[in-house]
Amino acid sequence: MNPTTIRPLTDDERRALAAARLVAVESAPYLAHALFSVRPLAAPGLATFAVDRHWRLYVDPATLDEWGPQVAGAVLVHEASHLIRDHAGRADGLPGPVDHDRWNLATDAAINDDLLRAGLPLPSWVVTPASLGLSDAGVEEAYYGALPAQPPQTEPGCGSGAGDPRQAWEPAADNAQMPGLDDGQVTITRRKVAQDVRDAVAQGRGTVPAGIERWATDELTAPTVPWRKVLAGMVRRAAALTTGRLTYTYTRPGRRPLPGIVTPAMRAPRVTAAAVVDTSGSMTPDDLAAALREVNGVIKAVGGSVSVIACDARAAEARPVRHARDVRLVGGGGTDMTIGIAAAERLTPAPDVIVVLTDGDTPWPSRPTRARLIAVLTRERGLPRVPTWARGILATPAP
Repeated sequence: MNPTTIRPLTDDERRALAAARLVAVESAPYLAHALFSVRPLAAPGLATFAVDRHWRLYVDPATLDEWGPQVAGAVLVHEASHLIRDHAGRADGLPGPVDHDRWNLATDAAINDDLLRAGLPLPSWVVTPASLGLSDAGVEEAYYGALPAQPPQTEPGCGSGAGDPRQAWEPAADNAQMPGLDDGQVTITRRKVAQDVRDAVAQGRGTVPAGIERWATDELTAPTVPWRKVLAGMVRRAAALTTGRLTYTYTRPGRRPLPGIVTPAMRAPRVTAAAVVDTSGSMTPDDLAAALREVNGVIKAVGGSVSVIACDARAAEARPVRHARDVRLVGGGGTDMTIGIAAAERLTPAPDVIVVLTDGDTPWPSRPTRARLIAVLTRERGLPRVPTWARGILATPAP
C-alpha cells in the first residue's frame, strides 16, 4: 500500500512514537544514536514502518497504535538496522540488475535473526532465515545469492533506505520542509553507532547480536590507504596550483647579469606543511613514538623542513625541523587541537597542508581550515570524531 500523504507527526503521534523509541533504546542501547537521529514523518496508509536513504522514518499512525510500544519499538530497531548496515548502498553494489524484492527478504532475514535472538518482540509474521529455508547467522549478500528470483511483491518493503527503489511518495533529498540527513551526517552517525556497539561488546553490557557486532567491526576497520600517499598527493596538487607563479629572490644572482646591476634569480614558491603534535596527557609513550615516526613522513613527503607545533590545551612556539629527533614534545595537560591548528594557520608563510598527529580525544574546528587538513590518528577510536571535511587516517603501524 502507498501512503495517501506524507506529513509531520501530530503531538499525539509524537508521544506514541517517543514511547516506542524508549522501548527500542532499552532493548538496543547501542543503537540509541541512530534511533534518535532518524527524522520521523507520518505516512497514513503505509501499513508499516519504512526508511529512506536520507534517514527519514515513515510511520503509519494506525499501525503505530495497533502495535503498541513494545512491538513498535522492536520494529524501530529493525528499521534502524537497515540504515546503519547501509543496505541501500550495499544494494547498489550487487552484481547485475538488482532483484529488490529478493534483497529485501535477504536483509530482513539477517536483521530479524539477530533481533529475535536478542529477545525483541517482533510481529509473528516477520521474515526469518528459517522461513526462507536458510541457515541462521548468515550475511545479507549470502542470503541474496541463495534465494531464487522473487516475483514482484504487492506489499510494501522497508523503503529506499533498505535498498528498495525510491518511492514516488518519498520527499526529495533537498526538501526543506522535511529534511533528512546528508551524506556527511550519515557517515558520522554510522561510525558513532559502530563505536557504541564495540564499547557495549567490550564492557559486556547485555547481548549484542552477532550481525550487529560483525557490522561494527567492519565499519571501524582501519583504512587501507597509506596516509603518506594521501599527503604526497595533496602536496602534488598544491604544487600544481603554484606552477607558473614565479617570484624573485636576491639570495643568489640572476643568470643574466647587467653591467653595474645585481639582478635577482627567479624561483617558484615551495609547498609548505605544518605538523601539530598532540602532547596532552592522554597521549601514551607509544602514541608519542608513533607521532614522531609520522613527523619524518611529513618531512619526506614535502621534501624540506616542516614547522612543528607541540600542543595540549596550549600551542607551543612553532619550530622548523628537518628530522623528528629535533622535535621538542612539551605539554602533558588537557587536549585541544583546535588551538594548535589555529596556530599553524597563523604561520608565515601559511601552510598548504596541516597534519595533526593525535590520539583523537580532542575537539576539532567547526569550520573547514584554509589549508588542507589531515588527521593522523594513533588510535582507531578517534576516527569517527574527525570532521567530514578533513581526512582522517590511522598512523602507520610500528615495524
